Formats: sequence, structure tokens, C-alpha cells
Amino acid sequence: MDKKKLLFTGDELISEILKQMPEAHHILLAHGLSCVGCHINNYETLKQGCAGHGYNDEEFNYLLTDLNDAAKELVIFNKKTQKKPWITQKAKEKILEFQKEQKKEGFGFKIEVSKTEGELSYFLNFLEKPETSDIIVESLNIKLFLSPESFRFLMGSEIDFIENNNGESGFKIDQK
Repeated sequence: MDKKKLLFTGDELISEILKQMPEAHHILLAHGLSCVGCHINNYETLKQGCAGHGYNDEEFNYLLTDLNDAAKELVIFNKKTQKKPWITQKAKEKILEFQKEQKKEGFGFKIEVSKTEGELSYFLNFLEKPETSDIIVESLNIKLFLSPESFRFLMGSEIDFIENNNGESGFKIDQK
């Protein structure tokens, strides 16, 4: 197996693989590894975990191939195609206004994206510091805290704040 062409090599901590690609837990489980819920995943590389479970080289390489195929499909390693989400000036103004109202100036703007029955839903909040696995994106001096999964949903998105004549307003997330 040519290591230069690999995205994951097996030398990464299992916890880091799961942070980069939360979907990896399905692959690990399918290969008989329940690393997702194991506290050792913060200290053990994938290679060490497989060795500890008695995997031979062929089984390890098969798992690594599955992980890398999934990573390529999700384009998590292709920096050229990863356009970070950004906020508009209007969204920045509203974020700062809401932070001030809630006495949370300087906090990060957490955006959680979930997909249910094909529909995306968004949860917005202010957090003093990011969660352990969050990706931090800065736009117009506002820090966005995004889980890896939310980051992938929001790649290339413009985050704006809109107000209409009916008095309705809110953040609008638009894929560009």
C-alpha cells in the first residue's frame, strides 16, 4: 500500500480520526472496532488499536482503505474544494448586537447543522470557547465554532441576516 497516496495512514490517534470524520465510527464498527466509546481512543493510534484487537496487516489495510475511500468521498482532505463559510457585514452587525444584548461579547458563534429526513436545521448559540472537536473559522473578526459535520454542511455558505417588510428576520444560510 503506497502511504504517500493515503489520506489516513493509521498513525493518527483514533480520536483525531473521529474528530476529522465523525462518519468514521460507522466504518470502525463495521470492521468490529468499538473505538468510538472507548476512552483509550485519545491515546491509541488506529494501527495500535488494530494490533491490540489482533488484526493482521491485510485486515488493517482493508480498514484503512475503507476509511480513505470515505474521506475522499466526503472531500475532507481536499483543501482546494473546501471553501470556508463566511458571514456578511449585516450578519456581523447582528451577531455583535445579540452578543451585547446577551452579555456575551467576544464569545464564539456556534452553528450546529443537522439533517433530518433530507431537511437541514440549524441551532445557533454563543459559546465562550469551542467544544473539543470544533473547527474554528474566522470571518469579519467573528469566530464561528463548527463541528466537523456542520463544517462540511456549511462549506461554501454565506451566512447573512435578513429582515423583510413583515417584520420577520433571522439568519439565512445560503450555499454559494
